[in-house]
Amino acid sequence: MQGSRVAGDTATRFLPGDGQTVHVLATIDAPWLTDADLERYEWHRRDLRRRVRWEAARGLELTESMIDTTTAFAALMVAAYEPREAPFHLVTAVVFRDGTYLDRERPGPVRGSVDASPRRLAGQSGHGRGPVVLDWRTVERQANGRGRGTNVVIHEFAHKLDQLDGAADGMPPLPSRSAREQWTQTIGTNFRRLRRRGSDGLVRMYGASSPAEYFAVTSEVFFTRPDDLRERLPRVYERLAEFYRQRPTG
Repeated sequence: MQGSRVAGDTATRFLPGDGQTVHVLATIDAPWLTDADLERYEWHRRDLRRRVRWEAARGLELTESMIDTTTAFAALMVAAYEPREAPFHLVTAVVFRDGTYLDRERPGPVRGSVDASPRRLAGQSGHGRGPVVLDWRTVERQANGRGRGTNVVIHEFAHKLDQLDGAADGMPPLPSRSAREQWTQTIGTNFRRLRRRGSDGLVRMYGASSPAEYFAVTSEVFFTRPDDLRERLPRVYERLAEFYRQRPTG
């Protein structure tokens, strides 16, 4: 497809009732989206705004910019999915925090195990219909182009897609046995390679925590550094392109 396609709102939005014009970070440059993709993108954005309970914790004021920015990135992920597929039906609440927080216990790399080493988190995705928690400072920084290759909104919403089949195992619902076998081969091999060799600067080491984290981290890279992912991990790129039904590299 030729030309640039921009999905989202203009740079500013007037908030009714407060008399102020605020910056909205929700303009997404997505030149690979078709007209049909853009229509679905807007539907998913509106659905998330309408259906999800939006909250701000610990004295943080909830703003339209927070909601617009989050729905922009989330809707981009599922722009190729029809509304009837309801890819984000597990997302029922999003809570914004002012700053990262310390997580002292997380699932380990093997199902049923626990990693008790503390780590600061910018987001968290509750199991099933549990809330998505986001550090607004991190969301804002990444939306402004800082933190290349990372996007906490994409990361946490990828976990919700992973859980659609009831398991947070790094394999989202796939259409066929063949697709599942290809996914297991490609993603499993590269997950183990990351654990064994360490990060080369593209997929960060947090992805080695578990297969679920590997899927979430590579989803971030898929949407924020697609050219690098296709060049350095072409099979991982292909599996993600098949799942998301998008090819950000064109």
